[in-house]
Amino acid sequence: MAICIIGGGHAGCEAAAGAARTGARTLLLTSKLDTIGELSCNPSYGGVGKGTLVREVDALGGVCAEVVDQAGCQFHMLNRSKGPAVWGPRAQIDRTLYKHHMQKAIFNYPNLELRAASVFDLVFNHDELGPSSSLASPRWGKVAGVKLDSGDVISCSSVVICTGTFLSGEIHIGLETHPAGRLNDPASPPAGLSASLKQAQFKLGRLKTGTPPRLDGKTIDFSAMEAQEGDVNPEPFSYLSEGVANVDRQLRCYKTHTTPQTHRIVRDNLHQSIHIRETVKGPRYCPSIEAKVIRFPQRDGHVVWLEPEGYDSDVIYPNGISCHLPPDIQLQMLRSIPGLEKAEMTKCGYGVEYDCVDARELMPTLETKRIGGLYLAGQINGTTGYEEAAAQGVLAGINAGLGALSKPPLIVTRADGFVGVMVDDLVTKGAEEPCQYRSHLRRQADDLRTFMADETLSLPIDLDYDTIPNMSEEVRQRLRRVRPVSIGAAKRMEGMTPASLVMLLRYADRARMAEAVI
Repeated sequence: MAICIIGGGHAGCEAAAGAARTGARTLLLTSKLDTIGELSCNPSYGGVGKGTLVREVDALGGVCAEVVDQAGCQFHMLNRSKGPAVWGPRAQIDRTLYKHHMQKAIFNYPNLELRAASVFDLVFNHDELGPSSSLASPRWGKVAGVKLDSGDVISCSSVVICTGTFLSGEIHIGLETHPAGRLNDPASPPAGLSASLKQAQFKLGRLKTGTPPRLDGKTIDFSAMEAQEGDVNPEPFSYLSEGVANVDRQLRCYKTHTTPQTHRIVRDNLHQSIHIRETVKGPRYCPSIEAKVIRFPQRDGHVVWLEPEGYDSDVIYPNGISCHLPPDIQLQMLRSIPGLEKAEMTKCGYGVEYDCVDARELMPTLETKRIGGLYLAGQINGTTGYEEAAAQGVLAGINAGLGALSKPPLIVTRADGFVGVMVDDLVTKGAEEPCQYRSHLRRQADDLRTFMADETLSLPIDLDYDTIPNMSEEVRQRLRRVRPVSIGAAKRMEGMTPASLVMLLRYADRARMAEAVI
């Protein structure tokens, strides 16, 4: 087997399909095949910025955009009153249809095999580190395969880890915790993949996200709420779709809001939530209602969108009130919201805490600098959102396939698309800084030429920064941690000084002149 994909979520599906498209023999490993295509949180796709990511995934041959066009139950173009550069396609998704069509696409994808199995460990080769194996190299080893929890070993040349919230995942409801990556789905144990990554000296951290309670739509009073209809002539997400499948039977969303009473209930019960703590961060996680109440005490209300989960379901997803309080407190909170006075929960909200890797350990291909042939995509890199996961998955999968076939990698730069902006922010700033993929890139021609010139001045990842003079030790430490692959990436690093950048430029110019002589 050439490539193993670990995980069958949004990143895993796109990584598996992307790797298979390159011609490399690919195996997708996930604990349950029937959860492939599961929408773990909100029943929607796209939005401002996010919708553009989905279209770029589609342009790279990804599958999610076409699946959305088949499974969407409401389509809406955000920012339609503004210019096309800031439009954001968004769709409500029927959970059952999305899962059906995604599984149909993945189960029948050419050159792709699937297996229900849990990966416990990675297998490394320390004898063949490749061209970067100098004394100053950050390379620790090379991927040789994966070890399943059954003890079986599958040999492969590349691995893409797309574990989402399952890497040492832990669910929080009130003060109760238990290991899981999603409600009723077991997590990868700390002694498994996380231990393997720690052994390879990766810097691991903990991030958190959460999901709101699900509501019984038959117990909601929609009469006084603002209804949102779908677009009359919706635009499909995929360039290959002639239209959307359910254009004539789009469902409504409804708008309501929290109240001062809602906020009082939350404030009075913050001591009953283990999830609200500052020791575990994550600037890309969707803020909970507890976090909103703490951060914006002056606000009397926050918008809540009531979103249908599909044609064959009465379940409503209340977008905007992710919550981790005890179930009885969640119900009190819900019933303080207009229209939800008699609402019943079908499932309580909960928080998830999980392991992540410092994304500055990655190259722009999403291959790790430390382990050859190991790629990371999705929430393991510090992002949340289906769209970000899919975008990282397609890029990591394609590059894993190209690497296995000894072909040049695919690098998407900031000038090429939003995927490039997101990846560049991740690999240069990590999860400590919010990802800034703007709705349009405000660049004049001269700026673009300067940017591309900086990007072509490459820096080897095994560069010994101690040999470069006139550079502070603080900057050297930052450079050793990030190991930028170009002058452009170094320039965008946090803490990079103009004097240090000049020294790096001189090094890059000397290296380029030496190559020209050869």
